[in-house]
Amino acid sequence: MADYFTSDHFKLLNKWKGQKRDASNPEQNRAYEVLKKAYDVTETWANKVKGEMFPVGRVEIRKRPTNQGNNFAGYNWARIYPSAEAPKELAYTVGIDADAGFVVKIDTVGLDDSNATRRAYLTLRGPYEDSAPFVAKLPAADGLERTLEQLVAWSVEAIRNFKLRYDEVLASLNLGQTPSDEDLLKHFDGKPAFQTFRASWSPQDKALFCRLARAVHSAGLDWWHMGKGIQVRFGRKNPGSERAVGVLGVIRGTRTRTLSWSRQVGAVPELKREPLTQELVAQVESALSTGRESLDEWLALDIERPGLWPDQLRDDPVDPGEGSDEDETGDAEVARQPINRIYYGPPGTGKSYELSKLLKREYEQAMTSVSDEEWRSQFIAEKIADLTWWEGTAAALFDLGGIANVDAILDHAFTKAIAAVKSGNKNVRNTVWGALQYHTIEGSKTVKMSKRMAPAVFDKRADSSWIFAGDWEEVGGDLKQMVTDYKAGPPSTDSIQRYSFVTFHQSYGYEEFVEGLRPVLDGDAQANEIHYEIRSGAFKELCRRARSAPEQRFAMVIDEINRGNISKIFGELITLIEPDKREGAENAVSVMLPYSGESFSVPANVDIIGTMNTADRSLALLDTALRRRFEFVPVMPDARDEPGAPLAGLRVNSGEQLIDVPRMLDAINQRVEMLFDRDHCIGHAYFTPLANVHDGDERLVALQQVFSTRILPLLEEYFFEDWQKIRLVLADNQKPSSAQFVRESAHHEDDLARLFGSDHGLDSYATKPRYKAQDSAFSNPDAYIGIYQTLSA
Repeated sequence: MADYFTSDHFKLLNKWKGQKRDASNPEQNRAYEVLKKAYDVTETWANKVKGEMFPVGRVEIRKRPTNQGNNFAGYNWARIYPSAEAPKELAYTVGIDADAGFVVKIDTVGLDDSNATRRAYLTLRGPYEDSAPFVAKLPAADGLERTLEQLVAWSVEAIRNFKLRYDEVLASLNLGQTPSDEDLLKHFDGKPAFQTFRASWSPQDKALFCRLARAVHSAGLDWWHMGKGIQVRFGRKNPGSERAVGVLGVIRGTRTRTLSWSRQVGAVPELKREPLTQELVAQVESALSTGRESLDEWLALDIERPGLWPDQLRDDPVDPGEGSDEDETGDAEVARQPINRIYYGPPGTGKSYELSKLLKREYEQAMTSVSDEEWRSQFIAEKIADLTWWEGTAAALFDLGGIANVDAILDHAFTKAIAAVKSGNKNVRNTVWGALQYHTIEGSKTVKMSKRMAPAVFDKRADSSWIFAGDWEEVGGDLKQMVTDYKAGPPSTDSIQRYSFVTFHQSYGYEEFVEGLRPVLDGDAQANEIHYEIRSGAFKELCRRARSAPEQRFAMVIDEINRGNISKIFGELITLIEPDKREGAENAVSVMLPYSGESFSVPANVDIIGTMNTADRSLALLDTALRRRFEFVPVMPDARDEPGAPLAGLRVNSGEQLIDVPRMLDAINQRVEMLFDRDHCIGHAYFTPLANVHDGDERLVALQQVFSTRILPLLEEYFFEDWQKIRLVLADNQKPSSAQFVRESAHHEDDLARLFGSDHGLDSYATKPRYKAQDSAFSNPDAYIGIYQTLSA
């Protein structure tokens, strides 16, 4: 990789620009390689500018000195898109030019001069000079005297001094599709409380909110959620930041949506919970379009970028000073609505990825925003409550200073938590006495019980207080560390995870999920005895944790939910999980659990989220009772080649050939859906790792691995080794033999004679043709290009 540009780069650009590439010309080959390496410098330059100016943007670079017509280009460019949603037709570009030297500009992408948008752009830009409103040039000699860091600094300053900003050029050219109201609201729906809340909106409510959202977004401002409730804010908030740069407005309220406006902008004064009306939104639109300069002065931004949506930003932490009123209480009620949801789709569509984002966003909380009391309560629920009786008693005694009577131990939060979990034990006092006496040292002078159990860690003093003795120093290390962590309080760099994760399978049952009997192999049984105890399952345990923090949301995450026997696993819970049957709901229901005999209901702050692979089992075969109680969210293959899509811009360059991965996946899935069904399409997640591999031969090898070890075996499974259909999916029937992944034997008759002799009497048309995977095709770019080449783009 070259460290920086040299005069040789400019000489070669000038010498060969416009000339046809001739691979037999050694001088051209040298120029090609030198200019190709220069692209590494351009890419670094672009990434550094993006990092300073557009942290949520992306860089695209082709890294080929020749154009589509295989002629040498007179420039070396990289494109910088300021956000994931920026249209592909407009980008910032940085690069070197044979005539202009070092250049930074806003330019169209992929549009020739006959295109109406390109013509409008040229009119807006004017002459290609420094006086243009969004072009900056630096003579080659001046630029070569600078370091890369100095070049980046010049580029950043040039962009900041452009007379027209990116979004203003975008608006002037009418580029970028305006999302529908539903598409716009999906940016907000990542917060389940908001999605539930807006379900009650009238069409007029929805249109009004979306109109306001577009006006704010077009002004380059951001939208984000509050940590609690359904309040949404707008202003400026950078990605990853806990606090906003500035809050301009707040939308709140369930029955009546109101707008609070923090400062005067244009004709809109400061507002305090003003009802959201058509007239008010019209005033806001006008103020945001004419008051841009005052907003820039107020926010004093270091970086320029388009506005961001809530799904691109962190929620605000709860503000202790935030007021409340009757309507805010209504918000909280809406926010407590439980969710039963299943994400479904073919393999490799990112279901687990979407779920991980949801869990991190909704069911994790940074320690910095958790009170000590809440953290300690969760610590006990997660770490202490499942201890055996002797362990819990020892932990309580250690927390009490290593000396305490039974009453103090019984009154300790540790003991109470264990008693709540081991609900089958009705006499807690006798159980604690038993744990202390069974685990007393042999030489005790105050405890006369003949039976002892390991470990021996207690002794009783003459005043009936208990202390540690015997093996405590040897076996109590983990318990002491646990209590020490409890006393130290929440770590500042950690987070609380309010969810449990299970995977359903054929042998998973009610006992693991709700409650069942478990053998006690060690612990509190009498010596030489084995007994069983009632143990809470994953879901019942999560419900207990949720009751200890009723203001927080918890999630039961079930992977492969369709692989289990739903009726067997859920049992009577299938009724209890309905939102209107939860604790505190209008039609609340509780049942008597068969093992413990205790009354049980499901808290309203527990969500149930499942995933299912439709290639394993279709939705039609899913338990009907479960289907009625869950909402289903499809997660389908995404082969779009547009900003924000998982495969956007993903290409594999191999010499002069270019493999278009999104088009390839789209072609495969069109054929799979035609020959099988949409539930067996190929997911985009199989290909997303390619973006992390250096383009060129390395990425081609990675693509080869994906096809040979993942895609082809998956197609074999789908079509039960019907190789003819596999060939159709991969378009092998339309390719030359060297580019076919699966080849059909061309000598069927000869094969029959070789295998069975000349007098085999077999009908060649009735016997199956022979197929074989062709290893050489996996390293042949034509094999991949041929998958989609016959289809219209």
